[in-house]
Amino acid sequence: MKPGAVVLALVVTYCVICCVAVALAQETPRYTVRKGDSLSLVAKKLGTSVAHLKRSNGLKNDVIHVGQDLSVPDAFKGLKPGDVRWSRPLPKGGRTVRPFGNYQQGKLVLPSTGADIACAAGTRVTAPASGIVRHAGAMDGVGIVVILEHGGSYTSVLAPLDAASLAAQPGQIVLRGDVLGATATPESASEEPHLHVELRRNDKAVAPDRLLK
Repeated sequence: MKPGAVVLALVVTYCVICCVAVALAQETPRYTVRKGDSLSLVAKKLGTSVAHLKRSNGLKNDVIHVGQDLSVPDAFKGLKPGDVRWSRPLPKGGRTVRPFGNYQQGKLVLPSTGADIACAAGTRVTAPASGIVRHAGAMDGVGIVVILEHGGSYTSVLAPLDAASLAAQPGQIVLRGDVLGATATPESASEEPHLHVELRRNDKAVAPDRLLK
């Protein structure tokens, strides 16, 4: 397959991946209580209320314990776009291998739904914002992909990750900065190691600049 065709196939695959997020949207989000958490703090972090948490989990009081799984069906639903706090999903540095938007590939002009950032294989990948894991697994032609739903109509796509390092599961609630895994070694020796960083709002790809500062 020609290089341009490979890139085009990857673009199509990333679009298909975002459809998976919709298919998984009915899975009830769950949050695992951490050290220092209180019910009110969890409610604040997840954009919900203590009353909703108690009702969703059949709690008769505000007592929770580390390691307890809480069902949070309305996590992040009340957030506005400006409420979402972003951070870079990988260490600073690394040039942009492929920018967001149209770019030249030989004689072809192709669309890029995200930005590909050069980084060594095994580089740690973290959640760019708190959110719900809507997909964490393999997709043909791309490798291991993680999709996060953040609230404020935002969704992010990160790929490819190393399968052995994957630390996210569908339905899991992660906080900004939580480790999702590490970047994978490219399947093709001619491909430079990178992380594809994609940001979508209302299921439409937008410039991921706020994730790459």
